[in-house]
Amino acid sequence: MKIRSSIYRWLLPVAAGWAALSCDVLDIMQDNKLSVSNMWKTSVQVEGSTYGIYSALRSNFVKNQVNVFYWGELRVGEYMWGPSPLFNVWVGRDVIQNKLTATTESTDWSQLYSAIDQANAVLKYAPVPSIPMTDAKRNWALGQAYFARAYAYFWAVRLWGDVPLNLLPIESVDQPETYPFRAPKADVYAQIGSDIESALALSDALGSDKYLATKTAVLMLKAEYSLWMYAAQKGGDAYLEGAEDALGAIGISSSLLCDKYSQIFDRMADNAKPVKNSKEIVFALYNDQTESKTGGYGWYFALPEHAVANQYQGNPVPIRETQWLTYGQEYLAKLRDSRDKRGDTRVEWNLGDGNYGTNGGPIFFCRKFIGDMSSGKMVSDADLVYYRTALAVMMDAELKYYRKDYAGALKSLNIIAKRAYGKDDYYTDASQEAVLSALVDEYFLEFPAEGVIWWALIRLDKIWDYNAYLKENRSGTNILLWPISRSARNKNSNLTQTEGWY
Repeated sequence: MKIRSSIYRWLLPVAAGWAALSCDVLDIMQDNKLSVSNMWKTSVQVEGSTYGIYSALRSNFVKNQVNVFYWGELRVGEYMWGPSPLFNVWVGRDVIQNKLTATTESTDWSQLYSAIDQANAVLKYAPVPSIPMTDAKRNWALGQAYFARAYAYFWAVRLWGDVPLNLLPIESVDQPETYPFRAPKADVYAQIGSDIESALALSDALGSDKYLATKTAVLMLKAEYSLWMYAAQKGGDAYLEGAEDALGAIGISSSLLCDKYSQIFDRMADNAKPVKNSKEIVFALYNDQTESKTGGYGWYFALPEHAVANQYQGNPVPIRETQWLTYGQEYLAKLRDSRDKRGDTRVEWNLGDGNYGTNGGPIFFCRKFIGDMSSGKMVSDADLVYYRTALAVMMDAELKYYRKDYAGALKSLNIIAKRAYGKDDYYTDASQEAVLSALVDEYFLEFPAEGVIWWALIRLDKIWDYNAYLKENRSGTNILLWPISRSARNKNSNLTQTEGWY
């Protein structure tokens, strides 16, 4: 059952019974009204609220400046991103240039905590014995909620460090969860690990819908969490064993990948309906214009009609109001070099680059997550990817790098490289320095605009090589974290600002 029909099928009937709880707390919109109105009585209500978790996650990640791209890549900085050279207008300048403040739009965590609150409601009420449900459906609901809560908290703690750790739904203004304090990040990370294991224990009930959690999605979250805990949080070798267990259960091989990179993002090929569930996609955010569920950040890369020659409008150049954002010059050179000197077939899909201008001038743009262009101006209906299996392959290479198994790391890297360059054993130098360089290169070339690169550079301790501001201020307190929004602090006086920020 696809989320495109499930959200509407389940949430609309249930929504009629939701009571309004007027408490503007923790900067959370109250989505789990079922518990407040004593409506947790049927399996339909449990199922509807479970789908509601993912609706809340979607509401978070389709926002203009709150999404996996802003939170997981734009902050790599001017090496990678900057304003359109045609218009010199900025979007996300404060993020790109590391000029974050409490009024930066991207510091908003409200919808993220809405998803957490919704997950808490399911975890509280789904186990109630008086609700008639099959064991399979109950396990499905609980597994989905454990995964989603872990996923949301994993974003929160990496961005802000110490964050509120609510484990019960907010149903009354008298609850301590209403105006929580920031919990130590160690406690948050421990809860994430516990939730991941709980989701794994129930993973056989999760199903195969890629717009929800699947067993593979839980395993990928465990692998990413484990590598982060080892490399960024200095948690010790036990976390490498956790990553190894998760990646081993996925089974790392070339069979995880689509034969061609284009098959992941084929909307950009000929305006055809995209393959929304290619075998490489593990976990995605659903977008569909037929249900008015459109969003994402692909529209930043589009250009206005007046800047593009008629014959290229919509094929291949996406048309919208203006181009707000595109690749920085250094990263653009990296893409072109990989295309021209290495024969990198991915670049065709990551970079639109040609003499498409009105007067035959050059135009370039990020070619990922472009929506439907068949009727003129682009519609932002491309699915957005949370996890795909290429990341599992890269994490396997990273794991082996940390274990000093450099030959093993090359074996996994060469799975990625074979599709990109059409050559077996593309990487052969098994020295530590060469493997690290190849890891960084392949993260940059495989995942632009997918919200992956920032986190990989932090784990590999290489962000300083690409962001001059961060390098100069490396000793600054919490330089890689984010400030808490002014809105959240205004609504909850118990929240202190992230040390080092204002």
